[in-house]
Amino acid sequence: MDAALQVADVAKGYLQTAWNAAAAYHDRLEPVGAKVAAAQVQLHDYVVRLSSVPQVQGALEYISEVGLVQDVAHAALGQRKLPPESLLWVLLMVMGFVLLTLLVVPKAKLGVYSFFYFFLASDKKPCKPTDMKLDKNSPKCKRMKIVFIRHGESQWNSVFNKGWKIFLPFRLVRALIKEALMTFQRDSIFYDSPLNDVGMKQGWDLLAFLASQPAGCREPGTCHKAVEQLQPEDIVSIILGDAGESLVASSILRRAVSTALIALSPRLLKSTFAKDRVHLMTSLQDRRNVDTLAISRARSLPKCPPDEAKMKNMGDLMSHWYKTRLDHRQHLGNKTLGMKADKRQKQFVKWVFDQKDIDCIVVAGHSLWFREFFKSFMPKSSTHVAKTTKMVNCGVVAFDLYRSEQHGTEIIRIPPEGIKEIYGGFEVKKKKKA
Repeated sequence: MDAALQVADVAKGYLQTAWNAAAAYHDRLEPVGAKVAAAQVQLHDYVVRLSSVPQVQGALEYISEVGLVQDVAHAALGQRKLPPESLLWVLLMVMGFVLLTLLVVPKAKLGVYSFFYFFLASDKKPCKPTDMKLDKNSPKCKRMKIVFIRHGESQWNSVFNKGWKIFLPFRLVRALIKEALMTFQRDSIFYDSPLNDVGMKQGWDLLAFLASQPAGCREPGTCHKAVEQLQPEDIVSIILGDAGESLVASSILRRAVSTALIALSPRLLKSTFAKDRVHLMTSLQDRRNVDTLAISRARSLPKCPPDEAKMKNMGDLMSHWYKTRLDHRQHLGNKTLGMKADKRQKQFVKWVFDQKDIDCIVVAGHSLWFREFFKSFMPKSSTHVAKTTKMVNCGVVAFDLYRSEQHGTEIIRIPPEGIKEIYGGFEVKKKKKA
């Protein structure tokens, strides 16, 4: 009996403590609730006063007369024409929801930016070509070997460029569902589109090709020669870091980064971050479409796409490369609306010739960027296929880039005779059947 009374006393003490805590919490909440109610009344007063301003009232009445607005109002609220005050409330709530979405969902901001970028971007004006003669023997003339590697096929291609057009709506719906499931993830099919299965295989095939080539640059000093004087195996040895001194650069878009990491894995396995890394460069970013905008922020590292992290025969190597072998110092974020193609081309050329004790720059990037680069810096009179035709996916093309100054004018030149297709090369257009 005494034990039961003791338990009852303890329980009574706990209940009393809980009651006191609840009362204190209620006392603290009461002034907060009063403040919220006062704020609601004040906000309602502001909305009523704002909606009664003649200019605002006229605009709201004009909006309420729009057929689509009336249909939505009838379906949602049961009346076709909303009073100005109610319509203003609806508009403010919609604006609040949009702002909240932009704050909570990072890709929502990218979506808005991509819409404006597609229509307003100035990224259409590359450097204009000239026919000024280049004096290769001038003491002011500098040369750098450049190797372009186009990225593999992307998931964007799987949706819009592969298969019969009649099935495009079905592919698009499936892609939109997958995109919705990735809303809060740093991944996307449409923005910064990663490699698809075909693209990953293309990267692996390029790796196999590079690794299977015989050793090049056997003669001393061979790696310092111009591209037009080298054999394909010499250039492959330079690409793999087995000869000469070279750097690897890439667009900030994941499909280009992944192509470089897959194809150049043998090179990366033989070196360290301090010795060899992939330089991410905004100046190499592709042009205009939604899929040309990067998910990663300025001076940050992109995240390895899930499908590429699970690639066969690679283990966790891709995730490891993404974390340890990317240099983001030249990653300045997405292109701005006012940035023009000629400025980005000049930024890249300047960076190239700022490098010290380097024989070659290996660049992973995009077909349109490459084609415009060839058009800008090959002689205007040249009819080389590089000016009009895209490189194939995972194609490799090497050439010499010269920079000189003549009569106070800077000359940047790609001699057509020095362009060499190492792997894949340029697309061959199919002839129409007669």
